[in-house]
Amino acid sequence: MASGEAPHEPALKSNEILLYLHNYSFYSQKVLMALIEKGLKYRTHLVNIANGEQYQDWFLKINPRGEVPVIQDGENIVPDSLRIINYLEDKYTGESHARLIPTDESADIIEKHNHFHTIIHELPADVITIGSFYHTEFVRSPKLPFIYPVRRHMKTVTAKSLAKLKTLLEKGHEAGETLKLKIEFLEKLEATIKDKEAFSKVLETVDRVLDEVEQQLWDNQGKAEMWLICPRYTLADIGLTTLLERLNVLGLEDRYWGRTKRPCLAGYWERARQRQSYKQGTPSVLFHMKTLLQGITYLSL
Repeated sequence: MASGEAPHEPALKSNEILLYLHNYSFYSQKVLMALIEKGLKYRTHLVNIANGEQYQDWFLKINPRGEVPVIQDGENIVPDSLRIINYLEDKYTGESHARLIPTDESADIIEKHNHFHTIIHELPADVITIGSFYHTEFVRSPKLPFIYPVRRHMKTVTAKSLAKLKTLLEKGHEAGETLKLKIEFLEKLEATIKDKEAFSKVLETVDRVLDEVEQQLWDNQGKAEMWLICPRYTLADIGLTTLLERLNVLGLEDRYWGRTKRPCLAGYWERARQRQSYKQGTPSVLFHMKTLLQGITYLSL
């Protein structure tokens, strides 16, 4: 399912979900994994964020916040990764489509799932990602796509996005109120990612979350084949797998599970990487090289 790259709104085919994404977007990866896990037919359209395509009129009509991911399913347009996954779960759950939220399990499992999904989802992936480019003393050997030229470029992205949004606002864009909220978000983000102490506290929060995850995985030992909560690979697992992938490519894996630290988490990471949803939903080396050569590398905020 190749990503379209036309700089305009693509035609929507019948009986097919269209996912607007950027492959390096943390939240796009979560939705892509969910689509694959549920066995849904989909097509992707690459929104070229490096050249500001997310702020073109055609895309702002789809999502006034200028953010990916967004899905279009027939006449339904759904933005925001969590809203998208909840939508997919409500509409496409049955014999042909795996259930990602274990609402058919015991109350204890449902409660535990909701807890882990929440604490993982609330971690600020954008702060973790861009903050690591400013505070390199916390990272070790970043991997593709976040090698030095990309990190250097992305440090300027927030400021450029702010300038673009303010220009649209000054011109009286019809999505003005939504753009104001986006500007406030980016201003707060810019202040946080440049503050070493604030960034350090975010990393400590990740430590606390992964301590809970490690304990849960430890408690699972000796039971039947288990993922984080139960034998089923759930939404909480998608969130955890996506988080570990991001920490790994940023060069933060040594801090969180390397050198025998959190051995259960290290084992979980190796298992998760074998799933088809991880293999298909994570950009390949070929994609990295193509993207770098085209000069369009950028992360969706």
